[in-house]
Amino acid sequence: MTALFFIGLIAVGGGLFFWLFRREENRRAAGLPRLSTWRLVIAAIFGLVALFSGGCSLVFVPDALKGNQYIDPVAVLVIGGIPFAVACLIVWLSLRRGNG
Repeated sequence: MTALFFIGLIAVGGGLFFWLFRREENRRAAGLPRLSTWRLVIAAIFGLVALFSGGCSLVFVPDALKGNQYIDPVAVLVIGGIPFAVACLIVWLSLRRGNG
């Protein structure tokens, strides 16, 4: 079961990377500057972090908003919101056009 999880994680990450890579190839074909491969790899990795931390937090948000005594909204935001925000910031910075 764990191996299947890691295979799925690698497949989703690889799909995200190849989608970003294809987008950059289309930019190059249009004569626009493209990003380096390492920036795309970093964007793909932290895109997965944002997907899983934000997605996991969204599972608990409805119960937290209903007032479930076992789920604290602040804990959901701290445990899932901070990694989601940091990952989104890193993805945004790595996909920004600039020197690098």
